[in-house]
Amino acid sequence: MLSRQSGVFVFGGLITIAVGRLFGLLELFIMGTALITCVLVAMLLVTTQKPNIEINRAVDPSDPEAGLIIQVELSLLTSSRIPACDVHEATEEGGRVHISLAPLPSGQVARANYQIATHHRGSLILGPAIVEVADPLGLSRRSKNLGQSTPITVYPQTVDIQLPDPKTGEGELVDAIKRAIRNQPTSSEFRSIREYSIGDDPRRINWKVSAKREDLVVNEYETEIAIDTQITLDTRTRAYSPEGFERAVSVAASFARSISHQNVEDFTKVGINCASQNFSVTSPTDAISVLKFLAEIDSSDYESLDIAPRQSGQLKVDIIISGHPDTQWIDTVWKQCGSARIVVVIFCDNSSSADNLPPHWFVLPCQQLDLFAESWNLLSALSAEYLV
Repeated sequence: MLSRQSGVFVFGGLITIAVGRLFGLLELFIMGTALITCVLVAMLLVTTQKPNIEINRAVDPSDPEAGLIIQVELSLLTSSRIPACDVHEATEEGGRVHISLAPLPSGQVARANYQIATHHRGSLILGPAIVEVADPLGLSRRSKNLGQSTPITVYPQTVDIQLPDPKTGEGELVDAIKRAIRNQPTSSEFRSIREYSIGDDPRRINWKVSAKREDLVVNEYETEIAIDTQITLDTRTRAYSPEGFERAVSVAASFARSISHQNVEDFTKVGINCASQNFSVTSPTDAISVLKFLAEIDSSDYESLDIAPRQSGQLKVDIIISGHPDTQWIDTVWKQCGSARIVVVIFCDNSSSADNLPPHWFVLPCQQLDLFAESWNLLSALSAEYLV
């Protein structure tokens, strides 16, 4: 491809040749011919140069979230000698990153880095890259596509929160779960005794030991009742403002991120419901699949939920994430999920009044993610003895 400068050379050369012929000036004729020859030589030089470059991209962090800065490292491996050239890396929304390369022999690797901001969740496409070779005078240029683009999944923004765990957690929600467990039947495998707490099942009181110690103690058993936690994300368009829906997705993603950080040995099974999608999360890999789903989710007019049946004999804990307090819809979801004893409702839009909900339910507003994280951690946080 010829540049504007080459057009100037050709036009000037033709004018100079014409003037030289008109006035019989050999010098002008030679000068005009030289200008046109420069353009022809530039075209030949660029045409014969075939830069063979293999490009690889490394992204840090590898699982970026919306709002973060991504560091992209390009590795350019040459399979033939290349002259000085320019590499243009395409980014989202029509942006381009310009990288200048010095001449390199065959088999050399050139590295370049650039940063890109992730403005929203979803799929982010890096590339394709284009190498552009030009002659030293800039009269002619030739471009070549360097291969495939690299898709990156940008996950929703998350905050650091913990699932309620009566073994390792503390807070009002954890205390409520502990009280509910104390009133549930357990196995007969004795583990230890402890002091009586308000809410303990009187049937657990060890009267013989209590008489000797002059205070009440209760028996604890090795196998306690299992906890069945269900997280339900309301995806109805009419329930949210656009900003509220993004906050709701971020809250759901925060729970999924917390689940993905669990140890495989002590993994707590969690169910996650999103409109017609139902996830049974039994491993960190399943939690990552949920994050990928949430990265692409949109609100819809789908009103009902596809909720998988829950096992009997377990303590049900429901976490419902919605926008406006549609108490009728919330009550329907609660019943479809099995009428859990422990319920947390999180409202992610400006209106958070929910007077018609049962008074023993936990209700949290989420107008800002960081403030929500503080409120949640008052209900359920990792106990200080487990913090590293």
